[in-house]
Amino acid sequence: MADTPKPSPQEVIDAIYTQRGYTVPYHRIMAVADPQWLEKYEGLLQYGYFGPRSIDRKTQELLQTVVLAAMRAEVDHIAGHIRQAIVHGATPDEVLHSLECVLMPLGALGFAQGLTAWAKVVGVREAKPSDAALKAVGQQTKA
Repeated sequence: MADTPKPSPQEVIDAIYTQRGYTVPYHRIMAVADPQWLEKYEGLLQYGYFGPRSIDRKTQELLQTVVLAAMRAEVDHIAGHIRQAIVHGATPDEVLHSLECVLMPLGALGFAQGLTAWAKVVGVREAKPSDAALKAVGQQTKA
C-alpha cells in the first residue's frame, strides 16, 4: 500500500476553521501531533454533524451548546457553538432559552458555564453591586 502524503498541520487546521468557524485546543494539538488522524476524525464529523441531515444546522448548534454546557466544557468551546448557532439563524434569545429549558438536567454548574459563554458571545455584561450596597454589607458585617 502506497503511503498517502501527510497533510500539513496548517492545511488541516485551516480546513477545520473554515468548516466550523472555530477551533478548540485539541484540534490545534492534533493538527501537529497527528494531522492524518485529525482529518479522519473530521471526516466522521462531516457526515454526522455538518452533512445534510434531518436536523438543520441551527438546531444542531443549539443541541451542541446545551450538551457541552451540561458537560461543563470550556467556555470558549461552548461559545464557538453559540456563535455558529447565531450564524445559522438562532437569535441570542433562542440560545439563552435553550440553556434555560434544560436547567434542571443541566444543573446549576452547567447552566452557569453555558450562560457565561452566552454572555461572552452576545456581549452581556454582569450587573455588579453598587458602592453603596458594598458599603452597606461591609457595615453589616462589622456590626
